Amino acid sequence: MDALKVLIVLSLRSKTHNTFLSRSPGQSAWHPKMMEHELMGWMLAMHMLDAVEVALNVMEQDPKWRENITLNEPNRNLPAPVTDVSKTGAASILHGIPNHDSSTWRMHRVSCRTSFLPNMFGNLDSIIESGVTKNEDDMLKSRDDSLFIGGWVMDVGQVERETKLKVQKYGGLGYIDMKTALYGIPSSGTLKLWLPYEISATKPVQSTGDVQARTYFNSVVLCEVNEKRGDKECSMISDLAFRVGGTLVSKADITQINTVASYLKKDICIRLEIPKEAKLSARGEEYGLPVDIAVSRADVSRENGACSLSHVIWEHND
Repeated sequence: MDALKVLIVLSLRSKTHNTFLSRSPGQSAWHPKMMEHELMGWMLAMHMLDAVEVALNVMEQDPKWRENITLNEPNRNLPAPVTDVSKTGAASILHGIPNHDSSTWRMHRVSCRTSFLPNMFGNLDSIIESGVTKNEDDMLKSRDDSLFIGGWVMDVGQVERETKLKVQKYGGLGYIDMKTALYGIPSSGTLKLWLPYEISATKPVQSTGDVQARTYFNSVVLCEVNEKRGDKECSMISDLAFRVGGTLVSKADITQINTVASYLKKDICIRLEIPKEAKLSARGEEYGLPVDIAVSRADVSRENGACSLSHVIWEHND
């Protein structure tokens, strides 16, 4: 494994030196510099390789390691958090919940989808039922205002687009990421999502009568795209209306998640409580949670900052 570590470090160093050109655009005081990128890459590589070594040892010593993995067991005991988890607004999804004896904790199963690129699996498209306008696949091409009438639009922010166009002159500088997101204004109408219940094998859904969503889903977290905009931009809490399981979510049941996911000192994720009256719905033999999102403030605009959605995370009740 030591030889593998050396190869990874050399690869990171080579890529770093080749991609950071002295006259390249986007150089700012707050961006990590060349050697800082290299150090961060080396540290991440070492942590990952240490984990791989542990996994290899487990596999070598236990021929039945697949059957003995405990991640899918109902009793997944963890130590209690050492920090105050009450102030984040998303304690259970981040830190878990206490077991009956309160001395140990466990995590609920969590599923997620994102619109950010690159995306190998878990694409936001997979949970969209309706409400999206069909548009150009080229994310660097500006969207016409007419696309926002009757549907949310997959797009990138103005700063993101301008930055990507600048670095194209330098071969992209090795950046393969793209902060794509769904953008909506009042005329875009309702964006309809369907979040699949993905642990039916361990906790089957009782299909007789109306199925109460709270029995199977604990919470839903939504995040907007992280980009620099003005003071009049859309606020996820005050400017969006949500229906979960066919029931309107009250403002009191929408919580800003603090200090966990932020950009330029702005928190960008919210947590939706599952309403008591919310119901699951079926798609063939599968069950899931319908989530509807619409822009409720009439003067939200593209110029001031449209509402956006880039990440959807949901917590199962298991």
